Amino acid sequence: MARNKKSGCGCGGCLIKLLIAVLIVAVVLGVAAAVILNMTPEQLGIADVDINGTTLREMGLADVKIKEVLKFVKDILNADPDGIVQNPYSPETEKTTSENNLQSAVNVGSSASGGIVYSDILKDKIVYDEKYFYEYRDTTLAYIFQSILDEGEAAVSESNGAIDFLRDINGKVEEISIYASGAGYELRTVFSVDVSKFKSEIESLIPLKIVRIPDRIYLVSYSSVGADSDGRLVTDGRAIRINDVESVVADAIFKVLSDAADESVETDENLGDENTVNDLIGEGFAAVVANLGKVGVAEFDPETRIVTGEIALGAGGIENHALTLITYTSSDVDAAVGDEQ
Repeated sequence: MARNKKSGCGCGGCLIKLLIAVLIVAVVLGVAAAVILNMTPEQLGIADVDINGTTLREMGLADVKIKEVLKFVKDILNADPDGIVQNPYSPETEKTTSENNLQSAVNVGSSASGGIVYSDILKDKIVYDEKYFYEYRDTTLAYIFQSILDEGEAAVSESNGAIDFLRDINGKVEEISIYASGAGYELRTVFSVDVSKFKSEIESLIPLKIVRIPDRIYLVSYSSVGADSDGRLVTDGRAIRINDVESVVADAIFKVLSDAADESVETDENLGDENTVNDLIGEGFAAVVANLGKVGVAEFDPETRIVTGEIALGAGGIENHALTLITYTSSDVDAAVGDEQ
């Protein structure tokens, strides 16, 4: 689904704002009598009280029980990073793999230090003099995605919703996993958000210093993943969680973020559910992969990786923890442009 950016409040910034407000509510209400735990903000008459510039109604929490809010905050405060990030990547190892795959591309620049300019991947399809068959491990793709983010404003997003969102929240790619699930494959992405700079703001708004604010929270996205007959990766958002915990509070927050995303993108569809942010992440990842090559399998020379025979585009190029891609030549790109005209 194509989306074009419009001016508007970034939904990443809204996420931080909403999380701070929820934390304040939880701490204040958590010291109240246990009798209110099964009540909702609507029932308590506090749904429209201003909290750090927003209200519980605006956050979608007017009809959520107070005990669910408290449980959600407890899960945030007691996150286990080692349990959340299940497939971490080594930047040193994946740097070598990604440079080996990209070093002969004709339209990828070199940085002042001699490394790859990863933001070039966002600009157009990556072209080679020959058609190559390359494997990209999911850990390599995580490194590439993070390297694009590391280049900051130089990484022109070209309407890539995932890059825009992650830049908005100063997110860091912790994991990308592709794994077999039933008859198909799943995509699991984990991004951490550094909230340490908001600690003083949060603590100034909480009257009782009874909680330890974590330095990072984690967004965990789940999507099914496949590939069509043209070699394009296709994702379908299944769930998105904060700290990988299912929560009606998180669902409500992401519903609000979806509304914010609806206002900042142009689409013919009515997005309006909590998976909008999840879809942005999946589509953004698929867009990066699409510029690296077409998903599929091919006959190739094992020494040079040059394609030597039959090519079969599609889901055959999806493996446990890897994608196999057939790269583009200038004639492929020219033909695609001609088809669009």
